Amino acid sequence: MCVCLSGTAVSAVPFQEIIGEDAEFFCTVRSLSETRAQWTMHPIAAVFEDEELLAFFNAMKGSDTLEVDGSANASTGFTEVMEDVFGLSYDELFELFSGQASVAFYNLSGQALGQAGREEMVLMAEFSGDAARLDRLMQIQFERNLAAQQAINPLVEHVMIEESFMGETLYFDEAFNGLATYIEDGYALVDGIVVLAAPESRLRAAVESIKEGASAPIADSAVYQRSREEGGRSDFGVYLNLEKLMPTLNGALIEHPAVKNLAIFGVTAQSLDRALSLESLQALYADFDLIDSGLLSHYGLIYREKWGFLSLMSYANTALPEAHYVTDGALSSSISTLDGSAMFANLERFLTSASPTLPPLIDMQLQIAKAKTGVDLRAALLDNFGSQIVSLSVLPEANLNNSEVAKPQQIFVIEVKDVQALARAIEAFKDLVPSLRAMVEEQIYKGQTIYTIRDSSEPDMDSGNTVSYVLLRSSVIVNVGEVGLLHEVLTRMSEGGQGLWQSPEIEQLFERIERPNAVTRSFVNTELMVESLFESLLQVAEFSGLTKDMSKAKIPSRLDSAYRMVSELNEAPDGFFGRTLIIKSEGE
Repeated sequence: MCVCLSGTAVSAVPFQEIIGEDAEFFCTVRSLSETRAQWTMHPIAAVFEDEELLAFFNAMKGSDTLEVDGSANASTGFTEVMEDVFGLSYDELFELFSGQASVAFYNLSGQALGQAGREEMVLMAEFSGDAARLDRLMQIQFERNLAAQQAINPLVEHVMIEESFMGETLYFDEAFNGLATYIEDGYALVDGIVVLAAPESRLRAAVESIKEGASAPIADSAVYQRSREEGGRSDFGVYLNLEKLMPTLNGALIEHPAVKNLAIFGVTAQSLDRALSLESLQALYADFDLIDSGLLSHYGLIYREKWGFLSLMSYANTALPEAHYVTDGALSSSISTLDGSAMFANLERFLTSASPTLPPLIDMQLQIAKAKTGVDLRAALLDNFGSQIVSLSVLPEANLNNSEVAKPQQIFVIEVKDVQALARAIEAFKDLVPSLRAMVEEQIYKGQTIYTIRDSSEPDMDSGNTVSYVLLRSSVIVNVGEVGLLHEVLTRMSEGGQGLWQSPEIEQLFERIERPNAVTRSFVNTELMVESLFESLLQVAEFSGLTKDMSKAKIPSRLDSAYRMVSELNEAPDGFFGRTLIIKSEGE
């Protein structure tokens, strides 16, 4: 089918300069045709087109037909509607809609709370066809919408009406549902941009913004500009305007009967509102860029001040842990400067703000515990944690049968200021909890005492519930699972050497996303996650009854999953800003 083009120039203006700053949420695509071209040749696309992967999900949903045609354009319901109803191939579709696209919503908070009627939205896309072509496509959709609604309510009627506005023709879908007449939505073609909006006032406002410029576009917002400073190219981006959302949502929370009638420990709706400080939140955003052999994303949470619950995310201004003991074969690992003592101090301030009567009660309980044990739990626990935390996760090497899911073994290494004080607190706690001391086993390994807590009443208990700990000179190691991983970590600590975080591969990956003074870094080997992920999916499907014949759902064996994921987070006075890189492993 020939695509008739009018030569209409598409817009060079970013849609963020058209979308008003009153939008509560919007997402944008920088270039539909460019993103499609990148995706077609991208290695991640090949993963989703893998025949074994498609066969696995077809089997899980009970389908005997493998829908694979070797391309990203598998025969789907969307494809059939587009080709058979609208008469468009994918190439023709992306030739008509080749540039920017966006959708914005303006009353999500009201709808979520049941305080708003019909949604307020504006969808825009650059269009290279002529008005007649657009009208034919919209007429098809108009007829499909009418048929679908009449199948439910035969009284439904629809009439397309026209309106002249600022020299442009606007088309409105006027509907009658048997009781009332209303405008369902409307569309227009203005300066090469298709606009679909509801209600009609939003369409008129969008047309005016395209022709004369928005009076207050989101692009001029200082908060949005801050997100762009920290963001990437944004092939695809989402932006949640918390400045507009939170007042409505927070007001509803405070007025909720369960909160408004609070009468426990002196907590009131007003004190809870003050403690949470939710209206300090300004924006939450994320954008995603396709790169040579992976995906790069930027994201952030922007706020006016770090107060209330935000203060619990307390990081120290210090270097990240080196963690030489983390093995190269780790499933995942993270290093952080999260300050445990500062977090507990801020938690106490948070509780005081919510309830002035609660901290004295906590102090009373701490004094009672001190009288019973002789241990100052505040000094030994709450004020005793440092600002370096390392996590490490590995998968056990044992072969799994079809009914078993691989559970990662986990290690947490937490900096401690006074290990002896912590040891006294732990021993006191063992005496306070009945039968706990009898559940603790001890062993010596590499000169260190390993304390393992397991339920003696269930000797065959899942090892994933077994917890061990070791007190070192300036840290405590907590191990979840059997002690094999703990043995390996203690061995690597005693022998020294380099680990995952010092490997050239990891250093090169972080060079692509690193910024000074990061507070957290993390690594995930997605290749090691694949088998356990599919095993978990099968178990969930079997438990829920979604899969009748599990033998058809064969775990993909040749899936190209050799990817690594690294992330980094920075703290600034006005927010948290992070980056994640998912990249195909070199040499795989």
